[in-house]
Amino acid sequence: MARFRHLTGIAVLAPAALLPMPALACTLCHSPQAASVRERLLAADLWWNACAVALPLMLLLSVVALVVREPGKRSQP
Repeated sequence: MARFRHLTGIAVLAPAALLPMPALACTLCHSPQAASVRERLLAADLWWNACAVALPLMLLLSVVALVVREPGKRSQP
């Protein structure tokens, strides 16, 4: 587990990327088109879409973590 300690910062800061604050901070995009895009990006199904994207990535990362482990550390039947 110590090998993945450097990923702790990513795990802590990743939820901040899902907050709507960065989209509201844009000072150059106050056009009607930009407002429409922000409304669609931050719609009610934002969390559903984020989970639909994150779940396969978590499964892929878990498979990669299992493959990367040395054969000596795998459980012996």
